[in-house]
Amino acid sequence: MYQPPILPDDTQPHHIQHDDTQPNPIVVRQRWWQRRGRWLLLAVIASTSLTLMLTLALLLRPTPTKIITSIDTPALKSVTLNIGGQITTIQTGASTIADILEEQEIVLPENDTIIPAPDAPLTDGMTVTINRAREVTVSINGDQQTINTPFENPLDILSNAGIVLTDNDDIRVDGTKATRENLQLWTVPANNIEIITAMTLTILDLDSTITIKTTADTIGDAVFQAGITLYLTDTLSPPADTLLTDNITVTINRATPIELVVDGVTVSARTKAATVDGVLIEMNAPLFGLDYVVPAGDTPITENMTIEIIRVTEEVVTETETINYETTYQADAERPLDEKVTLQAGQTGIAETRTRIRYENGIEVSRSLEETTITQAPVNAVIAYGTNIVLNTVDTPEGPRQYWRKLRVYATSYHPEALGGDNVTAIGATLEKGVIGADPRIIPWRTEMFVPGYGVGMMADTGGARSSSYWIDLGYSDADWVAWYHYVDVYLLTPIPDEINYLLPEWTAIR
Repeated sequence: MYQPPILPDDTQPHHIQHDDTQPNPIVVRQRWWQRRGRWLLLAVIASTSLTLMLTLALLLRPTPTKIITSIDTPALKSVTLNIGGQITTIQTGASTIADILEEQEIVLPENDTIIPAPDAPLTDGMTVTINRAREVTVSINGDQQTINTPFENPLDILSNAGIVLTDNDDIRVDGTKATRENLQLWTVPANNIEIITAMTLTILDLDSTITIKTTADTIGDAVFQAGITLYLTDTLSPPADTLLTDNITVTINRATPIELVVDGVTVSARTKAATVDGVLIEMNAPLFGLDYVVPAGDTPITENMTIEIIRVTEEVVTETETINYETTYQADAERPLDEKVTLQAGQTGIAETRTRIRYENGIEVSRSLEETTITQAPVNAVIAYGTNIVLNTVDTPEGPRQYWRKLRVYATSYHPEALGGDNVTAIGATLEKGVIGADPRIIPWRTEMFVPGYGVGMMADTGGARSSSYWIDLGYSDADWVAWYHYVDVYLLTPIPDEINYLLPEWTAIR
């Protein structure tokens, strides 16, 4: 049955009319839920349970146990402590300088210094130096003070105390006159430092003004120390014997004859210019390119001054040089001992160097490196050497013996009488047959060896320098001495020493 729409002017707009000919949507949803809803609910419950089980499995899985090995344990370091000249070597596991100070209960009083810094990392073999402070007397213009300082060098003492020196200060260290330049090289610990600070003096010389620092007593002394030449007709105002005070001004009244040297020609002249640059302008003598003038252009003019113009030219020269390669060695445990093979041949490199050459007045005065370019890099040689010890057998008068190395050496012989009666070897053994001297870099101490024609002996002595390390000295007593002067094969017998040189030097003959 048709239901008309609810109109705005209906008296009950919220009353809903149903069409009985159409399915009720609520009833339809109820029927759908009865048929399928329970399966949907079961699926949601199963999914939630599975998620919970996986989460619990991850939370309850066993945590891997870390196996602590010797690698996790830091190795002890050997550290040398120098505390005020007292030196001690300790073994420590500390990581920094600060850690070792705390470990050793070392307290740094005020003004003590430590090298390296406390936050520096500690390394094996490091030396830690602590400088203890001491008292030093410093007098500045008669004002004396005592400074507590760890330094011995006078310049370090003054710098640490914030005392700044000028080039012209009068300095005396323990009564010895010094300059600011040589204080850093002072080798004796300073105990008393006296400083007379330089005073400022302004010199008016014609149109130029010069300000200097000086410790001179009078104006005349100060002008002389400044390197200013005074002639008989020159006068100073105030007079030369006036005692010097700080920030005083003195005027020099004089004539100014000069000499100008340019292109090898000397010209005598007089000038009214105040500086060297003024003379060049006045005499129409310009500078070109790299040219410069001696003295410098801002130098005040003085009487009879010689001014020289230096003509400068430069050229760049390219040179080629060879770069040597290096040889590296690699141990090879598969190769027999003393076997060597070249894995990579060495090749020299090539470099090009650009050098700037400077000429002054046509004469070479300097060379400076402009640039070095490697046009062909060197290739290092790589040589593998065997470390695999293979035992072999040699027949000796006492029967077969195993040996681990065979060497070709030049054999000589010696006995006590040839040594002036000395029969004690380097290791304290008695010199007799069976004692053999050799280079311990080739044959380790106390190594037994078999020398055909001599027998079995032990490395127990060494001798003077030889032209080759491949030699042995066969020991005898005075009664059984036999002269040896020829090459022989030597068999180094077992047992194998704990320390051997796997990479022997290249074989060379005795000269």
